[in-house]
Amino acid sequence: MGRKIAIEKIENPTKRQVTFSKRRSSFIKKANEISILCAVDVALIAFSSFGRISKFSSRSRIENLIESDDRWIPSPRARGLTTAQSP
Repeated sequence: MGRKIAIEKIENPTKRQVTFSKRRSSFIKKANEISILCAVDVALIAFSSFGRISKFSSRSRIENLIESDDRWIPSPRARGLTTAQSP
C-alpha cells in the first residue's frame, strides 16, 4: 500500500499548488464516479490558493444543476423582501 502522509496544510505555496494540480483530476474523477454509481447530481467547485477555479458538474452546466433545485434560490422572505418588493 502507499505511504501515509499527514493531512495538514502544506506551507510552501509552490508545493501546495503542485499537490493541488496533481490531486485535482483524481478529485473530479471521484465526483464523476459517485454521480454515475449513485445516480446523483454532483457539482464541484474548487478554488486554488492562487485563485484558479476548477469545476465539475454531472450535468452540462453547474448553473443548470443549481437552478434545478429551488432550495438554492432564496425566497423573497429569506432575502428580506416583502411581497410588494419581490422582483
